[in-house]
Amino acid sequence: MQKLIINVFPGAINLPLWVGAAHGLFAARAIETELVMTPNSVEQLTGLAAGKFDIAMTAIDNIIAYREKQGEVPADGDTEFFAFMGSDDAFLRLVVQPDIHSFEDLRGKILTVDALTTGFAFVLRRMLALNGIDEEKEIEWMSTGGVLQRWQAMMEHPEQKGTLQVTPFEVLGASKGHHILARASDILDSYQGLVGGARIAWARENAETLAGFIAAYLEAVDWCYAPENRAESLDLITANMPQMSREVANAACEVFLDPKTGFQRDGSFDMPGIETVLDLRREFGPAPDDLHGPEHYIDTRYLEMAKGR
Repeated sequence: MQKLIINVFPGAINLPLWVGAAHGLFAARAIETELVMTPNSVEQLTGLAAGKFDIAMTAIDNIIAYREKQGEVPADGDTEFFAFMGSDDAFLRLVVQPDIHSFEDLRGKILTVDALTTGFAFVLRRMLALNGIDEEKEIEWMSTGGVLQRWQAMMEHPEQKGTLQVTPFEVLGASKGHHILARASDILDSYQGLVGGARIAWARENAETLAGFIAAYLEAVDWCYAPENRAESLDLITANMPQMSREVANAACEVFLDPKTGFQRDGSFDMPGIETVLDLRREFGPAPDDLHGPEHYIDTRYLEMAKGR
């Protein structure tokens, strides 16, 4: 039995990992999983580089940023990261306080991000630009952490007027009147959000285990999509997130398990979506000429190895 330490952002989006552990899908492939919740992308990616974690479920933009030395902070260790499996488009929504009804209302207000130079901040910056908002002159930016931390901060500080959220946090904020001003899908034709990522050298040394992890994860995703498993899915979400009601958990599942826009069932990558991520980094990142094509940041050999396992 090999133990894998997996770093994730808190949230119901981790449902396949909980299912895989609860139903012995990882154990059947001689894998034990330990989930470590991260407060932000900096700790996640610097920890991955330092070898504290084996795998990170993270935005592919984070993989690209730290591999190209464009991360929010310098990372000591091995930053030769790659993505081995696609997961979803990140289900991004611009969530705002009750008094915000349009992009015009955001002028002069505080918006929060995890890190302004990585992750999903570029999506938000393009949203603002397309709606005529000068982010440098008309927005006050504040870094408040990952999705859980940003949700908590907005709940406690109404002066923080908006942030990009991941399902189900937009639903959880509804009790204080938070609402969706726009969806990333409104402005992006395609977008690769979360992926499974690791260090290239680690993956080569642990190829069989990584392939087994992918196979178990995708089996868990299939299990989640089966209608007869919805009730148990809600049990797992509420057990791991006690603050969440079954109603909110069910709303999250409706998003995650949408047949067209939910979790990617075969682990494949949205290649035009990765190109969108690169386009955003070329527009807003510090060194656009240093970037490569989508194929440079992924490796599908382990996904192919996982077939039939």
